[in-house]
Amino acid sequence: MDKNILFNIVLGSMIVSTVAVLSGLGEVRLDVYVSMYTLEYFVAKAVLRPRRRFFDILGLALFLVFSIIVCFRVWEILQT
Repeated sequence: MDKNILFNIVLGSMIVSTVAVLSGLGEVRLDVYVSMYTLEYFVAKAVLRPRRRFFDILGLALFLVFSIIVCFRVWEILQT
């Protein structure tokens, strides 16, 4: 099977399972979902190594949003 197709199938199933588990637990914070999606994306990318023709814009965007979320959480902890 093609690595790109396998990557899309695995990532899609991981995202669906994350939504099911987190919503089942009653989680409503958007930052938890985005953080989990980011971790799943980079884990799937590291394990399956899909071929990319261009620069990984999605990976950069997810990493930047994840970094902003972490900065806000650290800032909240430092203010208390």
